[in-house]
Amino acid sequence: MTDIHKVFQSTKILLAIAFAFTSTAFGLPSRPEKSHVYDENRVVPAQQLEFFDNLSMEIAKETGISIDAVLLDDIGERVASQYASDIAEKWKADAGLDGEILIFVAQKQRRKFIVTKGSASGILDDATIKKLDQEILVPAFRQERYGDGLLTLAAKLAFTLTDSNGTAIDIDEKELPKEEPMSIRGWIFIAVVFGLLIALGSRGRRFGFFDNMKKLLSVSEIEKSQWPEIFRNTFGDNLISAFISGQCLMEGFDALKSPWTISFILKDNSPAEIEKLAAFQKRASRENLQFANFYSPAEIIHSLDNSPLEYLHIANRNVPLCGIKPLSGFSPRPEKLAAQCEQEIRKTLERLQATPADASGESAKSPKHGGASFDKTLNEVIPLLYGIYFLETENYPENNGVVLERYPVQDYAGLIQTLSGIAARIERAKFEIK
Repeated sequence: MTDIHKVFQSTKILLAIAFAFTSTAFGLPSRPEKSHVYDENRVVPAQQLEFFDNLSMEIAKETGISIDAVLLDDIGERVASQYASDIAEKWKADAGLDGEILIFVAQKQRRKFIVTKGSASGILDDATIKKLDQEILVPAFRQERYGDGLLTLAAKLAFTLTDSNGTAIDIDEKELPKEEPMSIRGWIFIAVVFGLLIALGSRGRRFGFFDNMKKLLSVSEIEKSQWPEIFRNTFGDNLISAFISGQCLMEGFDALKSPWTISFILKDNSPAEIEKLAAFQKRASRENLQFANFYSPAEIIHSLDNSPLEYLHIANRNVPLCGIKPLSGFSPRPEKLAAQCEQEIRKTLERLQATPADASGESAKSPKHGGASFDKTLNEVIPLLYGIYFLETENYPENNGVVLERYPVQDYAGLIQTLSGIAARIERAKFEIK
């Protein structure tokens, strides 16, 4: 073997060793078994991490695309863009899904990328990715608010992905958990509060201090609470469905001021069966729940034509906690729904026209706005307008905005005029279904 050949062979061995070392030192991070985030420096708060994981799991189920994040401290001399692409490809293969969206961050190198693979590449183009990066990640990461940036971006991506395949996801971006830096004053406040709790002990209940702390303030909190299991254990095979419904699922509901209403469909809704929940009444009140209606299948069948508006709302606006989805596929008979809507409209008009003045001193007949009093009245009328909308379009409206776009009202006078016009149409033509 010549000296040149020996040098060549030695060089190959050294290169192989160097490559092996590099691969070991800067290998591709493994996809976490129970999370969609690889957070090397633990910069994302636990509450935000949990929300991101839950959101990503739901999106993967709906679209076959996983939203993941890799936050690394130091990637050495690697080319950041290629490294991010390699991780995305590997994670996509590991997940066995059609597409991958990877949010990549190298903190020491101050590099970040949004990488798409598979089916995700056909949904998110470069212009959209750049826009999301500049509008969301740049300002958040500049302040080292990595959790806020990841969650806001994940929510935007969720809307884009579900829109592309015709599904829908319910996310209120205002309710995304935020990173809240704790000031010294804040820590002092917490210390004082805990000192009071220790001093008060059980006496704290006397002042209602603990009651507000126990309130369930969102649908997800109720779903994750012990209540679904309580309902199943309480009613057993008698339970057909336990679900959230009513005004608490309409826009404008404030869980700090009003309780969530839980209704039930039971095979047997006799007083003896309903009484089984009495043991949980105080707890329900503390946790901001109210047991509303107890239906039986027989009662529903016999009252469908008498209360079609009520059942229309239940069928289209509910959150099942356990059992089946209530009244799935129900559509009321148009003439019965029209008759109830007409009756409710005339009752509302009588009340509005008989009211001498609202809280601000303006008459219901005044063209001026009625302020808070008018807003309250409109919220009470909105469910009725949903029924009218369904009659005219044969579609249940998605939200209040859709309804008010069709029936624009800005004050009492406009509301009276709108309701009077609808009542006249019903009277004249027994309602025209368009």
